[in-house]
Amino acid sequence: MEYVQPAVLVSQEETTKTYRFENAEYAIYSTAFMVFCTVLGLFIVAPMFPPLGQASASAEMISAFYQEGNLSKKIGLCIMMFGTSFIIPLFALIGEIIRRPMNMPILASVQYGSGLFGILFTFMMTVSWGTAAFRPERTPDVTQALHDMGWLFATWVASATLLQAVCICIAVFKDTRDVPVFPRWFGYYCAWMIVLAFPACLINIFHTGPFAYDGLLGFWLPYVALFSWFGVSMVCVWHAVKKLKVA
Repeated sequence: MEYVQPAVLVSQEETTKTYRFENAEYAIYSTAFMVFCTVLGLFIVAPMFPPLGQASASAEMISAFYQEGNLSKKIGLCIMMFGTSFIIPLFALIGEIIRRPMNMPILASVQYGSGLFGILFTFMMTVSWGTAAFRPERTPDVTQALHDMGWLFATWVASATLLQAVCICIAVFKDTRDVPVFPRWFGYYCAWMIVLAFPACLINIFHTGPFAYDGLLGFWLPYVALFSWFGVSMVCVWHAVKKLKVA
């Protein structure tokens, strides 16, 4: 007698299932506010970015940098510290999209955890520079050490987010449905971000040249890749939210 495998019944509810996350659009607004605080605090008020020639600067030069415009540096770093955590909702939303509609809970958890790890680096960057600015009259060698430590945190944050980008990249390529949540080109974009940000892992070896924390491969390419990746991620998540009718 021939064995006939029983048919698997799929309910109409499952085939038309939609996912709803309350107030998902606020994750995008929150990230935009974080970017605003970063630009205002670190580029305009402080300004700490970019680190032109600072990797090879003497302790006296770094000390003079913190003594000049000391109050504005303190205020700018306060703005940066306040805005840093506002990117957490975006990481949480990406994690929920990967976990529920894409059904990849492990990747979702690792993505969210590595995102928080990158935020910790950003906090430590701000704490290091804030400590250096708190007492600018201290010994120049101490100020230089705090300044360098801040830049190591600031640039290594790009390498700290590599695992996060890897998780998103894998999730995009594993989503083989006819209508994927994220476009496939977003996976390739994450892969390119990983390649461009990787040289930031080497900044503690070099004081000068392209791999120093003020060099082309140590700072400029990783940060251009990182900030553009945040912008592209916001757009892709926004469209995914509309596609899944989760707003």
